[in-house]
Amino acid sequence: MESLDSAGDSEEILLVTPASALIGYAVLRANYNAEAPSYLDNFQPFILSVLARSGKPFLEKSLISEIIHDEFGISIPSLVVGKLIRRTNRAGLTTAIGQDAVAITDEGLKSAPAISEEVKLYERKQQELVEHFRTFVENSYPNHVDFLLEDLGQALAEYFDRQAVPLLNEGLRGRARSTDDGHGLDFLVSAFVSRLAQSDQARFAYVVEAAKGAMLASVLVLDTSGLSESLSQLSLVLDTPVMMDALGFHGPIPEAAAAQVLTLARNQGAKLVTFEHSVGEVQGILESIEASLRRGSSRSTAAGYLHFAETGKTPVDLAVHRGQVSSKLKDLGVKVIARPDNYYDHGLDEGQLEDLIQKKVRYWQDATRVNDVMSLSSVHRLRHGTRDKSLERCRAVLVSSNTSLVAAAVQFERARAGFPLAITIEALASILWVRTPAAASDVPKQVLLAAAYAGMQPSVSLWSRYLDEVEKLEKSDAVTTDEAIILRSSPVSRETIMEETLGDPDAITAESPKEVLSRIKSEATAPLIDQLSELSQRNNEISQVADHASADWLTQVKAREEAENQVRDLEENKTALEARIQSIKDEDESRRNRILENAQLKAKIRRRRIALTVRLVAVLIVLGALVYFLTLSAPEGKTGATIVGVAGFLSIIGSFLPKDFNLLDRWERRHADRIAKRLLANAGFELTA
Repeated sequence: MESLDSAGDSEEILLVTPASALIGYAVLRANYNAEAPSYLDNFQPFILSVLARSGKPFLEKSLISEIIHDEFGISIPSLVVGKLIRRTNRAGLTTAIGQDAVAITDEGLKSAPAISEEVKLYERKQQELVEHFRTFVENSYPNHVDFLLEDLGQALAEYFDRQAVPLLNEGLRGRARSTDDGHGLDFLVSAFVSRLAQSDQARFAYVVEAAKGAMLASVLVLDTSGLSESLSQLSLVLDTPVMMDALGFHGPIPEAAAAQVLTLARNQGAKLVTFEHSVGEVQGILESIEASLRRGSSRSTAAGYLHFAETGKTPVDLAVHRGQVSSKLKDLGVKVIARPDNYYDHGLDEGQLEDLIQKKVRYWQDATRVNDVMSLSSVHRLRHGTRDKSLERCRAVLVSSNTSLVAAAVQFERARAGFPLAITIEALASILWVRTPAAASDVPKQVLLAAAYAGMQPSVSLWSRYLDEVEKLEKSDAVTTDEAIILRSSPVSRETIMEETLGDPDAITAESPKEVLSRIKSEATAPLIDQLSELSQRNNEISQVADHASADWLTQVKAREEAENQVRDLEENKTALEARIQSIKDEDESRRNRILENAQLKAKIRRRRIALTVRLVAVLIVLGALVYFLTLSAPEGKTGATIVGVAGFLSIIGSFLPKDFNLLDRWERRHADRIAKRLLANAGFELTA
């Protein structure tokens, strides 16, 4: 296969016209021929179709690129268009007109596919998909129907631009994924894609086919001359987050996607390796999660902690996982290797690389940045100075799920005209799948599902703000410690927060955790109430059957006995359910009483402090008056001191009066009532008059 000229790397490739992008990708997938002599031959139908339908004797090459972009949402670089036209010229399908134009031949007209008919077909499918999405939002998220006023066809395509990385494969160009352009639709579309995967395979198949077409198109950015070569000389170095995915420490959906990619890489001969310091980083992450689980609560926003907390894992489980990391990597076919020691032979400027990474990536810990620099530097040394632009011949590449890190690696290596030091796992999936699309049909689906799953998870900034509000409520006794733990670790918490905020951190308020807690309670009691209602209905039905039994006395008696037995069983179940509901109500009442006791305790403490202060002041007054009284010589001058001393003495006596006559005790009761009302309101209790 032919390679692209170096000038082609500088062009912006695969820009997308949102309204037609998914249609163009679906058309490409429909016409793709894995057995074609060249990968580039699969793009010839677009050129022949444009020439055949133009109605003009010839078209300029640049105009052909523009038409393909406008009609199909796929932008083919002018250098690639020129390469494709040279191939069609040699095949007698087109003929050159001067230096910059081309005309289609009679043979080309016969070979031109009826792409316009396919476009109409996929336009209908996309319109149907858009209408189904509209219905989905109206039924499942009626509070967010205002988003339906937008151009949904464009919104769907823009979502795939941002979230389904293989559809644009930004990892190949090193562009970090945007997190600010979702406008609230990302969560809705992610939920929609997940729903299609679960219950509407026909429409989901259309989305997957479009994803496959996009993966095929994305590889145009590469040197495609090596697509038929073996990967036996290539080492894929797994970054820490990718290992966490592959080992199942981020949940089953990321694990399935990573497993598909690693299996595909092994089947194509690539070596799977990771560095010792990356394994140590995985074990350190697990140790940190173990400590958080042992404490019983954590503010961690890490995907690993949230997964283990939500699945009910214990510190012992984490200790077991930590001890099994090396053996599990071996089972996955991943070899742990040391960093190369040939720095002085093939080293790079690690200081410059670290500065660039620091600008691109927001690190929470310095150790993570240091490990990333070590990994990229080690990959560079594994290449022994190789500068090949082909993945197949570059010797080694770091596989990461951190798009910002990949962007930094691409920028650092761009001046060296070699394949980037790092690539996203989604971009790697595209390349590996394009090499053998028939043998790995599930890879695009798994990658698409992983992207949808990621789109439904709260961002670090959103979850951090939510945890701040939970902490405030816990400190003010508005929620108990147990409730705070549930609010931090329940899957319902993340789901509710995303549904309410659509991923916008600014939408988090002091009421957000209370809404989550209310939903958790509702979901806990709703099934019980439904079962109780169902049992009551069945009880009535059985009673009616018993009342209208057969006239046959023996049959009637037997039927009545059976009915009464069933009624008795149902009554027992009903009693048990009522007891469970009452238990939940009792728990709320107990919590209310604890709040009242806490309010009374706080008021009593404050009252004691005031009484002590009054007594101390009164004693000082009495002592002062006594000293003054004794120092006076004339009796008539002792009247004022006597009055002050008596007043101080009466103040001391007054602070010990019974509650009915003591103003401090009356103040204590009123103050306790005010504190109780505030705490009950914060906890979501209705205040009675």
